[in-house]
Amino acid sequence: MAIVGGGASGTLLAANLLRSARAPLRVALVERSGRAGLGLAYSTTSSCHLLNVPAAKMGAFTEDPEHFLRWVRREQPGTPPGAFIARQRYGRYLESVLREARANAAPGVHLDVVSDEVVSVEEASDAVRLVLADGAWLEAGMAVLALGNAPPSNLRVSDGGLYVSRRYHRSPWAPDALRGVKAQDDVLLIGTGLTMVDTVLSLMAQGHQGHIHALSRHGLLPHVHQEAAPSAYAAPGIRDALRALRQELRREHPEAARPEGHPPLAVRIRPVLRLVRREVKRAAEAGADWRTVVDALRPVSVPLWQRLPVNERRRFLRHLRTYWDVHRHRMAPSIGETVERLRREGQLTLHAGHIRSFALEDSGVEVRLRPRGRGDQEAALHVQHVINCTGPEGAMTRGHPVLGGLVETGRVSPDALGMGLAADAAGALLDIQGRASGRLYTLGPPRRGELWETTAVPEIRGHARNLAWHLLRRLEASRAPREPLESAGVPLEG
Repeated sequence: MAIVGGGASGTLLAANLLRSARAPLRVALVERSGRAGLGLAYSTTSSCHLLNVPAAKMGAFTEDPEHFLRWVRREQPGTPPGAFIARQRYGRYLESVLREARANAAPGVHLDVVSDEVVSVEEASDAVRLVLADGAWLEAGMAVLALGNAPPSNLRVSDGGLYVSRRYHRSPWAPDALRGVKAQDDVLLIGTGLTMVDTVLSLMAQGHQGHIHALSRHGLLPHVHQEAAPSAYAAPGIRDALRALRQELRREHPEAARPEGHPPLAVRIRPVLRLVRREVKRAAEAGADWRTVVDALRPVSVPLWQRLPVNERRRFLRHLRTYWDVHRHRMAPSIGETVERLRREGQLTLHAGHIRSFALEDSGVEVRLRPRGRGDQEAALHVQHVINCTGPEGAMTRGHPVLGGLVETGRVSPDALGMGLAADAAGALLDIQGRASGRLYTLGPPRRGELWETTAVPEIRGHARNLAWHLLRRLEASRAPREPLESAGVPLEG
């Protein structure tokens, strides 16, 4: 069995396979950096980049969410459950989880970490072949594409030569991403989400003193986590929330009522929004705030998302996604204080609007933009550097080196929203005809179009556990005496 990608998704899947497998199994985890567990999210070397989820919720295993907290307390006894830990430490934690799973695996269960990059995937009737950048190849019975997030894309505006210049930084996570940015330079960050916040922190850590502009369509910052205050408000569980929503639908559309056992009712965004607003009001009356409601919706969000017709999902993405993101994906309190201080002191300025064009100047870049709510009026910013903080490319199949050939041949297809890959409930990739592959799977960010909540560890760990169980059941059911497949000279079973 092979796993392509050694970030959080691939590492958690490998750990679950090693912990659960009882029959002979060899897993090849292909990670170009050679270090499983880091990926883009946790490869940062800056201690100022913090997790945006409290330590007590970041355990690697669904059945033990405080596993990470106990690991932290080995080094720092007394760490509170609500502490926000540096992301680089979480990367070390994932590495330790994989080492422990490898050391305690059953006899005959092995892990090979392959330090290379997969450049193409070929699926045959009896195997999957992974072609590596160094010219070698791996063959396995099944392969999981744990590809993580796609890199950000360039804005589709006239760039005036900016995109090929040293003044443009396409990804703040690239090695030496901020090289060339001098302490006094003015900078434009495209995007105002958590990636922008991390980039601001990186700039400050290297002594930046220039003006930092951050621009997005709405100009909204992520909200800040707060300690939960005791109150009489009881957050609704998944059954209560779905039951309330079902009742709401039946009041609005009595003809939609159907007996138990029938397919679940499709839902619309408007009743969901009303339900959330009602719960926020109820929480406020009990002395809590909206954060309690948003957090209570987390286990409900996937089934709700799956009940939304595609046109309703598109409506959410078009009108509500920005507002959901800033409430759902929040900053650690200490980071929120830093950002607020920089705004107060005038070093960080937020802008709401659209970028119209870029033009290189002798001393920097002219950015033409249309401020939000100002009609056709345009304004100009003059900066020395532009850093793309928009986050992952919207359509991950666009130009992806691993997916290119599979998409062209119809072996895999984008999901209905074009955000990720189409897959069945277990994670098996669907071809252009909608048929599930028996050998190619995925998890994590590539499933966001169909699951929505699939980019954070508390969700990914559950998907990794379920996919590991599914793959091991399939492997056990299909196991028959045969010669092991070849893997660049190393036999792989699975």
